[in-house]
Amino acid sequence: MRNTAPLTLRDVVEWHRRGEHERAIVAYRRLLREQPDNALIWTNLGAALRSTGHLAASILCHRRALYHGPRNATAIANLGNALREEGRFSEARSMALIEQAGATTGSASTVARDFQGMGHWRSSLGAFDRAIAEDPADAELRILRATSHFMTGDYTAGLSDYRERFRFSPRSEPKRQSPRWEGGPATGKRLMVMSEQGLGDMVLVSRFMPRLRETWEEIWLTSREPTRRLFENLPYIDQVFPKAAPPPEGTEDAHVPAMELMRIYGLTPQTCPAPAPLNIPQDSRDRAARITAPYAGMFRIGICWAGSPTFVQAKRKAAGFRHFMELADIPGVQLFGMCKGEREGDITEQGAEGLVVNAAAMDRDFADAAALCEHMDLIITVDTGLGHIAGALGRPTWVLLARPAFWYWGPYGESTYWYDSVRLIRQNVAGDWSGPFATVRADLEAMVS
Repeated sequence: MRNTAPLTLRDVVEWHRRGEHERAIVAYRRLLREQPDNALIWTNLGAALRSTGHLAASILCHRRALYHGPRNATAIANLGNALREEGRFSEARSMALIEQAGATTGSASTVARDFQGMGHWRSSLGAFDRAIAEDPADAELRILRATSHFMTGDYTAGLSDYRERFRFSPRSEPKRQSPRWEGGPATGKRLMVMSEQGLGDMVLVSRFMPRLRETWEEIWLTSREPTRRLFENLPYIDQVFPKAAPPPEGTEDAHVPAMELMRIYGLTPQTCPAPAPLNIPQDSRDRAARITAPYAGMFRIGICWAGSPTFVQAKRKAAGFRHFMELADIPGVQLFGMCKGEREGDITEQGAEGLVVNAAAMDRDFADAAALCEHMDLIITVDTGLGHIAGALGRPTWVLLARPAFWYWGPYGESTYWYDSVRLIRQNVAGDWSGPFATVRADLEAMVS
């Protein structure tokens, strides 16, 4: 017999709490048909939408909640959180001011995050210190404070805080039974460098691996499949294993998480080594030559408008494909889409086949992408692994940065100590790509005219 019991807010909230967000969204909307002025339902709907990644709709729902309940503390807090997630930190700080009173309102951790999001790095440090004193068990606070240390030039403190990343995310820690090398003399013959963080991070940190020869006789590396071929047959690595299939326990004398090499060798902008060589197999070079040969007379530009969707800030860092597509009307330019993953389909969805050669669809891995970079006159990309590969290869590259940028790129400026061939083009206003693309178009037109 069909259940005809009326839908109650209590039921829907329970579904929401259990993580049944899509079910809760449908039910909240049903309730709003009967109670369109209920502030609590509106903000609950906004929270559920935020959990499913619909930030713009979430923000509008919270604002509707505040229209019906201007003093609703839950809606104020929820709106602030949604704004933070979309990178609108100044507006989020304003919500905290409404919620309480004073220039540094709210918990120290919220104040620190807002100041950091607005690029007030030094102000955020004091707030992070207070937040960590209040809750020393919260490892995320130390990871966030590391960013502010890096952005203010204190790399020693930043790298010290960065070590807390495994306490914050235990599942990301590469674990072996062998001792972890912390620097200093070798404790045997063979060291295994363990892949961690993102694909671009591994390309970036590989510059420290040649120095391992000063201490260790044999260097092994684990790698995720997209970067594995880039690290094969190189003089500074003896053997590469898939991250998912490392060698048996007991075969190495010590191991080290790859990103720890920055701390062990004392990264600073002044001492940062040049990029290490990457391997590009001949079959990848042959494929790239075939793909690009018909456009030999054109100014060839590789474009990438989005990175890995698994990265927490992926949406904020991504730019709309249409911004890039519009560069196709510059005479003499041929665009090559180098965006791999779920956003690769933007080319087809927006009818841009031909205008943009979908090179990524033909790539097997980053070795194929690296070979294509060698045939490009310019690479224009948002902050993704492709930017690191192009930079490591010394190819002319423009990296478009959301505001605030990731700590690798520093708080300001067009150049970066990581890669001599990379130019940084930054947002002036968080979330607004019109400024960077105006710069791109003007400079690109001058370049190809």
